[in-house]
Amino acid sequence: MTTLTARQEDIKKRAYAAGLEFREAAVRWDEDNRCDYRKVSDRMGELGFHGLTAPKQYGGQGGDCVDYVLAISEVFRGSGSWIPGEPIFCTTGPGPSMLMLCDNEVVKEKYLRNVITGRKGCAIALTEPNHGSDLTHLETTAVRDGDSYVINGSKAFVTGATYNEYYATFVRFDGVPGARGIGAVLIEAGLPGCITERGPEFLGSRGVPHGDVKFENVRIPAENLMFPAGQFAHMMSAFNMERLHNAAISLGCMMCAYDEASEYVQQRKVFGRPVIDFQAVYHTLADIAVTIEAQRLMAHHAAATAIEGRYPRMLEVTMAKFFGGTQVPVITMRCLEIMGGVGVTKKYVTQRVYRDAITNLVAGGAPAVLRNSIAAGLFPHHKFRQTVS
Repeated sequence: MTTLTARQEDIKKRAYAAGLEFREAAVRWDEDNRCDYRKVSDRMGELGFHGLTAPKQYGGQGGDCVDYVLAISEVFRGSGSWIPGEPIFCTTGPGPSMLMLCDNEVVKEKYLRNVITGRKGCAIALTEPNHGSDLTHLETTAVRDGDSYVINGSKAFVTGATYNEYYATFVRFDGVPGARGIGAVLIEAGLPGCITERGPEFLGSRGVPHGDVKFENVRIPAENLMFPAGQFAHMMSAFNMERLHNAAISLGCMMCAYDEASEYVQQRKVFGRPVIDFQAVYHTLADIAVTIEAQRLMAHHAAATAIEGRYPRMLEVTMAKFFGGTQVPVITMRCLEIMGGVGVTKKYVTQRVYRDAITNLVAGGAPAVLRNSIAAGLFPHHKFRQTVS
């Protein structure tokens, strides 16, 4: 196992305790598919989890990505829910990362501190209904009109859409095709023509606020330009933080399910002895523990090798996300299996964690897309073309 500093041990301990505070509420969030996100965010801020890796000059804590992995995985482990980790994600994840990476100081001064300190939320509006993972064929447009840009288009699967006040929005400029024409602007929610709708219900991660956003002739100040066209790869590097988040969620899912299953089989007796005494059961637990440790090491390595401690490297973090995303449904299913019939009842957390695990398989990039990224990282001089021409 990796050796943690005293500070990191403290983050780990506090994050697990924070997660436990929300364990009962998580049951209600799952059943209702709703939560009071502002209340959760404010509490996580009180507990010291806003802006973990963000610069101190903008109100952040100046920590690193290892702090982030510890916080997200232990909060999930304690709560059995995505939701308490969302305020950490929203104040340190790809939204703040895009703001930190952009060269527009006006945008930073106007928005960044509010986001990092949790006073306002910044969602990423990237995925579109007609294109999904095909990110270089976006149809949302930004047209310059004097000292403004006029935005038209639609975005889907926008995490935080129904709560957040800002949208870091990927747009196409001047009709330039492919990645070369894509840049980003910051749009404030509530502007005329900015329409937010609650998205479809997911199998897992229920209660996490998300939705669809439409832009119908939305006019924004030209100074809200975050990235001009031609910086697609630079912008996408912010999403390495989302992949680190997914890797940490996978780790938290695995640990949460393992904790409950291992405790249950030690207490439950059949045929006159504890369930854990059967070789099939303790061999299963041993296999699960090995996979958890592998995911921990991959996630921590991706975090520890992050550039400036803040920006995960593509290859390492994509491998950690891929391994965790593909293994966590398997691990949580095996936990259900050794718990027998009770494992699929709502009395236990593991059935919910299993549904979250399936969601995390595709969140932040489906396995096939991640394999593309991994191959590109392994063979940087070879062009793996995904388009027809």
